[in-house]
Amino acid sequence: MNQNKNISDSEFRTYYEPLLKGYAEEFKSVIKPKNDIGKLIFTDSKTISIEKLKSIIKKENDIYTESLIYRLIGVREIIYCRENKQKLNIKYVWELISKSIKIIPNNYTISSIGSQGFLSIPLYKFDKSLESFDFLRLHIWDDSLNQYIDLEKCENFSVHTHTFYAESWVITGKIINNRFDYNINSDNSNHSFFKVVYNDSLNEVNQHTSKAVNEKIDIELYQTSKEIHFENGNYKIEAGKLHKSGHTNSPLTSATFFSFTGKNGLDKSIVIGPKHISESIINRKMIIDPTELLNKIDQQLS
Repeated sequence: MNQNKNISDSEFRTYYEPLLKGYAEEFKSVIKPKNDIGKLIFTDSKTISIEKLKSIIKKENDIYTESLIYRLIGVREIIYCRENKQKLNIKYVWELISKSIKIIPNNYTISSIGSQGFLSIPLYKFDKSLESFDFLRLHIWDDSLNQYIDLEKCENFSVHTHTFYAESWVITGKIINNRFDYNINSDNSNHSFFKVVYNDSLNEVNQHTSKAVNEKIDIELYQTSKEIHFENGNYKIEAGKLHKSGHTNSPLTSATFFSFTGKNGLDKSIVIGPKHISESIINRKMIIDPTELLNKIDQQLS
């Protein structure tokens, strides 16, 4: 655990709404309001130790509040270590986050497959402005997910940039992170820039559909590095820098904690695809039960 072993009432209240955005909408009907949870936790003072907080929640016999608090502790640990450039105790955080998912019914968890073919579970989203944007997710790669996606489409549109600075912590497995660059309007151009266009449900976390539209800017794409990151590893991707992620751990599972933040600068988000394609609906598969994959990760870590 990090050196910041106490949490304050005001900090809890700051985290409450962004944590709710990591759950399905139905979760709001079963979770206690933040004032009620605050009164439960902060009875003697405006701060509480993490260990005492976990002890109080265990006694409540309320799985929804328990889930939220476990997720609060785990997410807070990731953000603290990222902001203070400290080593993250990944296994400790995994135990908190996985428990927060497993103790509640599946319908309260947002669990979907995105354009890159991995399972994505949002954990926290603070989105009051682009500059202060903060989004944490759990990413899982596994062969069992291949049945839900178009593998050829996934490969064609796998190289991309992010609007935000990204950082990833490897829970288990072997994660590929290859980096790329390009020459524009080259005689050897075989790719183009694509713009991702979302539908009107973009405000719903992990619940939107989208398509990649060719911007008619042809490029010659080339790879600049090949990286493999192992369990307890960590890597960063600057905003606007091309990369391609995946895993090389079949038939085993790979998983990471992944964060986006606007605090380190912003850039344009683009996808690279074959220049002969004008547009393509992006791979997305909603509502995947993650239980077996969580158990598989537990087995790999034991």
